[in-house]
Amino acid sequence: MRAETEAKRLSRRRFVGCGAAGAALAQMGWAQTIAPPPPGTPPDDAARIAAASDAAEHMTVPVMINGHGPFNFVVDTGADRSVIAEDVAISLGLVRGNGVTVQGVVRSIATRVVAVADISFGSISKRNLNMPLLSRNFMGADGYLGLDAVDGSRVTLDFENRVLKIGSSRPSRGFILHRPTEAYVPVRGSMGHLRSLNCRVDGVGTTCFLDTGAQISVGNTKLFEALINASPEYRIIGQLPITGITGGAIMGEVIHIDNIHLHSVNFSNAVVAIADMQIFEVWGLSHQPSLLIGMNFLRQFAQVSIDYGMKEIRFDLASMLLARNG
Repeated sequence: MRAETEAKRLSRRRFVGCGAAGAALAQMGWAQTIAPPPPGTPPDDAARIAAASDAAEHMTVPVMINGHGPFNFVVDTGADRSVIAEDVAISLGLVRGNGVTVQGVVRSIATRVVAVADISFGSISKRNLNMPLLSRNFMGADGYLGLDAVDGSRVTLDFENRVLKIGSSRPSRGFILHRPTEAYVPVRGSMGHLRSLNCRVDGVGTTCFLDTGAQISVGNTKLFEALINASPEYRIIGQLPITGITGGAIMGEVIHIDNIHLHSVNFSNAVVAIADMQIFEVWGLSHQPSLLIGMNFLRQFAQVSIDYGMKEIRFDLASMLLARNG
């Protein structure tokens, strides 16, 4: 009973597209070749971590837990808290604690937390985290790094060099605001829930947020309804399953979007899935047109930087410009 009263609802999800619709999502946008990091690259002010990609195109990083590892964790900027695979916790002899409810895309499941004294990635170290346990069969990784691990810092996904950089929030003083190949997007929010209100999907005002734990980009039905009201010509062009790391699946309906305008960033001739996932409710966005921007959009850039302290997102447009001019 005590464990039930102390249970918290945690946001955790993973999306996988398959079939013809999934292939269309994978092929959308400008192609980009990801090269390995050059040898002997000097460190900068952030922790540089060689990053790999798992089968679902997530970015994974090596993580040390209580001095043991490394373990491969997915970086999930849409998840409130970090989670760990049950078999990893057992191998480390971590003691199970209170019960929690982990909220996923399709369903919520009851589990327990384990106390992690120290978790480190690169030069970053977090202490005394209580991490929920989940099945490896659902996660497909050793664990997920959530906002409890990265909030308050600056996270840069460097797709060009396959490097994840995590460091202190960049101060505004003396910082160049306008680089020729960089687009700046201000965001707002708290507890790591950063969102942009300056987003329009085919002219429809939309709230959007970035989720590096999501393979595909997903809009809610409020967005689809607003698009239909603006123009009844929108059609569903396919379906694809959306699966969560708590198990189960729901079907997302794929639609074509002419233009997504995010502040100074534009995505043209795009496709997104439509589904009322629980994450929209967790973020308080279920009653308004909203869009989750996943890895299929983010990988179009050389790098994407999310600064949780300064509340801003920066997109390196270099690779897109090269693709257009090539």
